[in-house]
Amino acid sequence: MFDQLFVHTPFPYLDESIDNLGRLRLAPEIYFTAQHLESIRGERKTLEHLAGRLQNYDLPCSFHGPFLDLSPAASDPGIAALTRARFLELFELARIFRPRVIVLHSGYERWRFSLNVNFWLEQSLAFWRPLVRQAESQGLLLTLENIFETTPGGLRMLFDEIDSAAFGGCFDVGHWHLFGKMDLSEWLGLLKKHILAFHLHDNRGRYDDHLAPGDGLINFMALKALAASHGIKALVHTFELHQRGELERGLKWFKDNGFLVG
Repeated sequence: MFDQLFVHTPFPYLDESIDNLGRLRLAPEIYFTAQHLESIRGERKTLEHLAGRLQNYDLPCSFHGPFLDLSPAASDPGIAALTRARFLELFELARIFRPRVIVLHSGYERWRFSLNVNFWLEQSLAFWRPLVRQAESQGLLLTLENIFETTPGGLRMLFDEIDSAAFGGCFDVGHWHLFGKMDLSEWLGLLKKHILAFHLHDNRGRYDDHLAPGDGLINFMALKALAASHGIKALVHTFELHQRGELERGLKWFKDNGFLVG
């Protein structure tokens, strides 16, 4: 299914994690909160040092941006501007780290938008178009991760309308398992040409546990088979584990079950 596994790595843990990631041949998906972004302003030498350490191990990386309090489809122009400014900080960091993919959140919550996906879409098109142009100019892929979406219809409309090879989806199987109201095959079929990345983690259907595969109720073998049958060729597959002590056990599971090849 893939030849390089990325792993969720909050920015404060990046420095101490690089040697172990290099030993295991795992690439970091560096997660930046707004607080992290505030703390590293003006720290270019430190950031260049970290990027250099990754290069020494010949490890790529990806980014996961902040999402708490942010709203890309906000009707309040001040909130939309703040959200855009936060995301543009990631594009500046990308000039140093050269991530393959930047993962962000769509901000759609059906009750908050009163089930009005068309309003969300209109606001989203205005928000994302300039950021997609920025991604294109920097040679980056910009992806939106499903969170509370019960179906992928809104995301499909957004990706179709903007129609850029640099813009697509990050399919999060854990969030689909918690919030999705559509069969996995149908969901993947609707988004197949737009899926550029995967987030892989397990849960038991009640909480966003971020467990290793096999510790919850998600059928990962079905996901593997369906991704192949739909011809999905994502560039980044991230093991989004929140229990750091389970990393090597999870890595073994991916290898033993034929997800990680080569």
